[in-house]
Amino acid sequence: MRESILSLDEKKLLNIPLVDKPFRAKQIIKSIYKNRIFDFASMTDMPKSLREYLTTNFTILNIKPIKKLESTDGTIKFLFKLTDDNYVESVYLKDKNNRITFCISTQSGCRMGCKFCKTGEMGLKKNLDFTEILSQILYLAQIMDEDQTVVDTAFNIVFMGMGEPLDNFENVTKSIKILNLKDFFDIKESRITISTSGLLDKIPLLYENFPSIKLAVSLITANQKKREEIMPIAKKFTIQQIFDILIKCYQKYQNRITLEYVLIKGFNMSDDDIKDLEIFNNKAFHLNLIPLNHNDNKIQRPEEKEIKLFQQKLENKGFTVTRRYRRGDDIKADCGQLYWDNTKDL
Repeated sequence: MRESILSLDEKKLLNIPLVDKPFRAKQIIKSIYKNRIFDFASMTDMPKSLREYLTTNFTILNIKPIKKLESTDGTIKFLFKLTDDNYVESVYLKDKNNRITFCISTQSGCRMGCKFCKTGEMGLKKNLDFTEILSQILYLAQIMDEDQTVVDTAFNIVFMGMGEPLDNFENVTKSIKILNLKDFFDIKESRITISTSGLLDKIPLLYENFPSIKLAVSLITANQKKREEIMPIAKKFTIQQIFDILIKCYQKYQNRITLEYVLIKGFNMSDDDIKDLEIFNNKAFHLNLIPLNHNDNKIQRPEEKEIKLFQQKLENKGFTVTRRYRRGDDIKADCGQLYWDNTKDL
């Protein structure tokens, strides 16, 4: 199996036969990351002998698009097959101003088992290699380049697809470092968001590496007993521990932290739930309300009037609150909906 050339930095590219000078390595990098050319034969600014060598010995993207679903709101979901026959989904998001966000997967499946998330039902199939993470981003960047409605090509990246990003810490941080490099993607840390179920031991290290990165923590409820019912990770880290670590990170880096609060009918929307949340009612935190997308027989999405009333009560208490509206719901591309079934989806 040929190696993805995405695994090679500029220094390692110089070890390839026929890449005899630094400018050749830069040509390869520019062709892939800036010009989005994913076929060595089309890199016509390089000698034919080098193009043929690269074609024989390397691939570029190590994912294969299998399925594409387009929503009525402009959201596009892709199912990719990996070289080891696992699968991941990625989502191309466009807001009303045609600004672009890529929702990227970091694992095939997930082992966190959160009851409000469809991906957790798959279990963990594998951690993605950093080249598989970069391949998703490059593929979606090419889609963006072809999208004639896009004016601002400075896209955002949210690691909110399949998997728990901090459970694949090494590969996720490798990919972010490459995203930051000027000759590669040149994406500022502030345009990248990591969403986590709350692997607290990794959060300080994440900030040490990327002090300006955006962090979103799936809180869901500030009641310890309730959180343990719906998120297995809560049995390892308490609400108080979440607060203590996040507030220290805020004090050190001054980056406001988003708390993702999935609204579940009859579970986490009472006045008592608001009282439990009071510990997070300060300038360090921003509460993002996400009405449940993944309904089953046990948990349900609240009614619209319930959502509005709960948000109003929080705002009256002084919380900084926003609501996430559905994107790609008709193609199951929204938060908590990513899931593939190999008996149905191929």
